[in-house]
Amino acid sequence: MKENMRKVLVPVDFSSTSNKAFLYAREMADCWEGELHLVHVLDTEFLSGAVHITIEPLDESVAKWEKRAEEKLKSIYHEAGGEALSGEIHIRKGKPPEEILQIAEELDVDMIVIGSHGRTGLERAIFGSVAEKVTRLAQVPVLVIK
Repeated sequence: MKENMRKVLVPVDFSSTSNKAFLYAREMADCWEGELHLVHVLDTEFLSGAVHITIEPLDESVAKWEKRAEEKLKSIYHEAGGEALSGEIHIRKGKPPEEILQIAEELDVDMIVIGSHGRTGLERAIFGSVAEKVTRLAQVPVLVIK
């Protein structure tokens, strides 16, 4: 384990639990004078299913979702004092656990702080748990916030 936690990655899905995770990570980054990286993953499997409902071409749906996600991430980052923060926002496309782990490796982060929705039973079986998969497969410490 590294002595100093200098880079913290926070996956953000714009839920209340990911907002809580962001607040924890923000405090940690401040204490360690480290970098705070926010990532939002556009779940392309979910979007491809939504396209049939909205009757919109996938490329247009993804482009709209990507633009909205970027605006929201920038807003969160700046509301938390973005000028004083060191780090970046990132948008990825794909399966959330895989993309989160990939960017964690690329950025060589020291910790991942992720929110958990606390799903159980059938809901968990259907949707799975991104936090659980990330925790199980990550090569760095993972702090799960409920």
